[in-house]
Amino acid sequence: MVSDIKNSAAPSQSATPVLSAPVPSSPSAPSASSSPASDPRRWSFVDVFSGRRLEVTCMRGCDADHSLDVAEPSDPSDIWCRVDSEDVCLPINANGTPESMRVLSATLNMLPFAESIALRAPHVSVEVVQDEWIEGLDPDGLATVIGTLRERLVHLEAMHGRLEVARAEWRAGR
Repeated sequence: MVSDIKNSAAPSQSATPVLSAPVPSSPSAPSASSSPASDPRRWSFVDVFSGRRLEVTCMRGCDADHSLDVAEPSDPSDIWCRVDSEDVCLPINANGTPESMRVLSATLNMLPFAESIALRAPHVSVEVVQDEWIEGLDPDGLATVIGTLRERLVHLEAMHGRLEVARAEWRAGR
């Protein structure tokens, strides 16, 4: 099911895109061979509340750096596996001046200790425009978003044709 757009950045996202490479020496960082075909990483952390060591199996392809989770006691609800997509930016005029903002980014997520059972299963979050998210999409919900965007692309393509005609008429009338 499609959930509402959130007015805040996803917990793992910063307001400005930052590129970072995994730290190969870290036992919890993905290795160069980490890919959707490789085995999921297994690791453990100390629950900050109970003091118990909890085991985690990342979802296949997880590119989250869990080194801080391993190194220090952590809140289980903060454990978040994800696979990021490449960012695409467009000039968005939100405050009177065009500014480069991420659009249509997506992350494949799994929160193994989330209160919501639905978030414990792999799901997708779509960043429609920088810091505005549709979160917790299951396969049907993501298909709905894709269908809606596909319909909007048809509309934009028609508008492009109308713009070309209007510009040609405008140039001819000058």
